[in-house]
Amino acid sequence: MADVVLEDVNKEYDNGFRAVTDLNLEINEAEFLVMVGPSGCGKSTTLRMIAGLEDISSGTLKIGERVVNELPPKDRDIAMVFQNYALYPHMTVFDNIAFSLKLARRPRAEIKERVADVARILELDSQLDKRPAHLSGGQRQRVAMGRAIVRRPRVFLLDEPLSNLDAKLRVQMRAEITALQREVGITTFYVTHDQVEAMTMADRVAVISQGVLQQVDTPMTLFNEPDNIFVAAFIGSPSMNIMEGVLSRNGSGLRLALGSQTLAVPDAVLGRRPALEGYLGQNLAVGLRPKDLEDAAVVPEHPADQRIRASVLHTEALGFEIIAYFDMDAKPVISKEALELSDEEISAAASAETKVHARFNPTTSVTSGDTIDVAVTVDNAHFFDLDTGLAIRG
Repeated sequence: MADVVLEDVNKEYDNGFRAVTDLNLEINEAEFLVMVGPSGCGKSTTLRMIAGLEDISSGTLKIGERVVNELPPKDRDIAMVFQNYALYPHMTVFDNIAFSLKLARRPRAEIKERVADVARILELDSQLDKRPAHLSGGQRQRVAMGRAIVRRPRVFLLDEPLSNLDAKLRVQMRAEITALQREVGITTFYVTHDQVEAMTMADRVAVISQGVLQQVDTPMTLFNEPDNIFVAAFIGSPSMNIMEGVLSRNGSGLRLALGSQTLAVPDAVLGRRPALEGYLGQNLAVGLRPKDLEDAAVVPEHPADQRIRASVLHTEALGFEIIAYFDMDAKPVISKEALELSDEEISAAASAETKVHARFNPTTSVTSGDTIDVAVTVDNAHFFDLDTGLAIRG
């Protein structure tokens, strides 16, 4: 095993396009780190630079104590699982897994033992004589992983490995890959555009946008303490509702105006974020997670001055929760990159109203067309500077 360190790494192509800019990232030994971001953000380019499949324009890449900028892929002691599995269709499962060991001219008994160990871990014992065409998508994915880990590499690289699987199998394979990584303890760098994969699998998550690293932290810290509007909008499903608001004093307390509606702000909010004092009377971006919006009828004890009035546009019943949609007449704050919106979609979304989604308790009786009170957990609100997009803290 080894750690992987990228110091001031840049990747610029001959046409002038900069795919990665000043990337500083450390993947700790035996850590499972997931890099996540929208399409074209530079995450696969980062993985390919670690693998040696892309040259680094500038900066330093270390695996363990060794600088590997100029080393070819075969000398980096890494193993990679591709999006399309890249299995040899004419070979059996055994031969696919054993391929790299045979190339390395390992003794036959050792090959047999190591393939058997990997097959046991991946529950492929009964499939070793089959060819890839006779396997399910999940089994083919396991074979690709087996071929990588049988070499006992120092670093394990996975490039969107679940994107070709159906939804149910993706959930199963998320758990299996995570358990496998814990068992074998290989330093792992996993790339995906799916933030649910990132949140459920990673020890830490690196969020990247337009080639620039935005934040690296544990999944729950990213969710609860996003550093900027991009991370706030990208992490979480459904995504955070972000709109313009104004804080003002109301006697000894604070009020938050969101369009025509006003909420009382608990003292604890300012206590945790004293820097908000400098934003009184100014427009700022306010983020509300869908989980912090509830049908007030379900929580009658919720303070009356922390509720908004809303007309429900439609609902989605998911069994364990109800997703409710309504408009607020506050100006939306939209992260085009996080939501992967086109210029036309941005223009359509940048209206005078914010489309809000809320996660209601399944006991709610709310239906489309109802006008209701929505309880807002203002304690959990997020605040961002409109000019810089950075979270307001400290």
